[in-house]
Amino acid sequence: MSDQQKRLQMALEAAHMAIWDSRIVAGQVIDGTVIWSARGAALLGLGEHPVTHSFPAFLDCVHAADRDKVIGVLQDGVRRRGGYALQYRVIWPDGSEHWLAAKAQVFMDGGGHPERTLGVIWDVTEHILRELMIAERKELAEVTLSSIADGVITTDPQGKTRSLNRVAEQLTGWTNDMARGLDIGQTMPLADERTGEALEHVAMRCLQQRQAIGISPRSQLITREGRRIAVEESAAPIWSCDGDILGAVVVFRDVSHERKLSQQLSWQATHDALTGLINRREFEHLVAGALHTAKQDGHMHALLYLDLDQFKVINDTSGHGAGDVLLQLLAKMLQGRMRDSDILARLGGDELGVLLPHCPLDHARQIGEQLRQSVRDFRFAWDDRSFELGVSIGIVEINQDSKSMSELLSAADQACYMAKDQGRNRLHVYQESDVMLAQRHGEMLWISRLNEAFEHDYFRLYTMPIVHLHGSPEHHEEVLIRIRNSKGDLILPGAFIPAAERYDMMLSIDRWVIHAVCAHIQSVRDSQSPLAALAESLRRAPALYSVNLSGMSLADTGLHDYITEQFVQFAIAPEQICFEITETALIANLPKAQVFMRQLKALGCRFSLDDFGSGFSSFGYLKALPVDYLKIDGVFVRDITTNAINRAMVKAINEVGHVMGLKTVAEYVENAEILSVIRELGIDYAQGYAVGNLRPLTVGID
Repeated sequence: MSDQQKRLQMALEAAHMAIWDSRIVAGQVIDGTVIWSARGAALLGLGEHPVTHSFPAFLDCVHAADRDKVIGVLQDGVRRRGGYALQYRVIWPDGSEHWLAAKAQVFMDGGGHPERTLGVIWDVTEHILRELMIAERKELAEVTLSSIADGVITTDPQGKTRSLNRVAEQLTGWTNDMARGLDIGQTMPLADERTGEALEHVAMRCLQQRQAIGISPRSQLITREGRRIAVEESAAPIWSCDGDILGAVVVFRDVSHERKLSQQLSWQATHDALTGLINRREFEHLVAGALHTAKQDGHMHALLYLDLDQFKVINDTSGHGAGDVLLQLLAKMLQGRMRDSDILARLGGDELGVLLPHCPLDHARQIGEQLRQSVRDFRFAWDDRSFELGVSIGIVEINQDSKSMSELLSAADQACYMAKDQGRNRLHVYQESDVMLAQRHGEMLWISRLNEAFEHDYFRLYTMPIVHLHGSPEHHEEVLIRIRNSKGDLILPGAFIPAAERYDMMLSIDRWVIHAVCAHIQSVRDSQSPLAALAESLRRAPALYSVNLSGMSLADTGLHDYITEQFVQFAIAPEQICFEITETALIANLPKAQVFMRQLKALGCRFSLDDFGSGFSSFGYLKALPVDYLKIDGVFVRDITTNAINRAMVKAINEVGHVMGLKTVAEYVENAEILSVIRELGIDYAQGYAVGNLRPLTVGID
């Protein structure tokens, strides 16, 4: 072997290459032979020794999918009488797959005909597998970017846009090709959702600070079409192996729904759902702020407390639906009569509050009079009836001498009470002497009124049906007390019960109600013929009457004996009486209540826990009490169709009550929508104007 051949052999070995030598017969590659050096044969997995075999035998070593390509490339090179290059796979005898690369030149014989091809061949398996892996990773990354729910944009070190994934294209309105090379601030402009002003772009901050930038809480993306989308975005630098910044990657997502929901929850926390006015909690916060400026800076403000006259009458005669509409209309009307800086709030029920910032007392009195006159002029129509309204307004000044937010509200409330006590539909400015005077005067007045009601039999009983929602024909009603005075006015219990409780008159009132209900049951029974009574008893169970008991009566050791005496006197089946006790009263008298309830339960009476959810709301003490019915507080029921939290509360109370073996009753079911929801939740009974109206009981009333 010559020196030149030796050098060539050494070069080939250093490059891990072998000689590729094939013979051509009559211009056809397929009819020729292939001559392999020892190293070339090793590339085929045939052992490291020279091999000569026919071209078809060589093709047997080639992957079946690559054979046509090998013949085609070689035959094309022969036809062109030039060179060729190709890559193909071979299958070794052990079944493993290897990639080979070959380059060769066609040589001619003396007559100019193709005689052989000669070149080099080498193993490129590792290189091919690396390329395949890189391609696979690239494809996987592209598929991942295109399939994730977040938008992704990459930039160069100067903040020029490089690429957008599919979601980024959809959110921004820019395609990949359109955006490439543009500033990121143009393809993804960001603004503050509160002020509308442009924000420093998160990608540019990332590139300048050379660190990841976290999520911004109030960004808006301005799309190519000019729409604004609430987004959360973050950015991180892209580093090279040498520690240089190659650019930034921005990840962002549409949070319009989440941000809207958060805003709704925030609004609900500070506003009354019915009227849209701010609620008591937020109003107290604003009053506290006004008090702070009064003490710190000497500012003068005014606080008004409004109580609608005759609102409870409208509620009682036309239903809570009418009352709700009235409150909505009044809220809108009153806001139109106030300054832009004035604040109107619903404090509860029919009570409203007004904060007049930077308003001296004389001006506050003028505004209060304007509001009073506006309410007086307002006419409310409902079911072919028209109602006139009035409003009693208490006014208190907020100045440097004011003590606390709670005392301010209490003073405004006392002033409002004085306005009502002086004849209603008027204003009263708070004075220090008002508190004791109003309390003493109001209490003494109600003592005489209650004594008069007992003396002249002014108490009246009404009933409200409690309707089973799942087909039971049972007759169940709650008994409610009113006073019909000498003028013919119907006075609701909210007006006289507080005074009765304070002066220990509830014991007498509760006993009067028990006696009257028992007398009514006897009169109904005695008015029927024996045959009719028998038919009625066969058709359905006797009527069940729910009688409310105060906390004082629960502590009365003689009440049990009084009740049993009434049962005996009027021949009443105890199963016809259900005693309703409020959650608060029960907890306040728990030991005595347990004894009292167990004694009457043994006779056959039933018990209902009223306003559950408004007080302690603990299911724990229910285990130790013989309660039959759980009445869910109407506060949760009234807006169950629009308030998801209240709906969840009602659902939870109902489910736990059922687990404990209790029947559940929903109060304040005022319309078909509420009725549909409580049916769906599986509540047992409904009470409210959607299922039955208030009606007089026949004993002792007009």
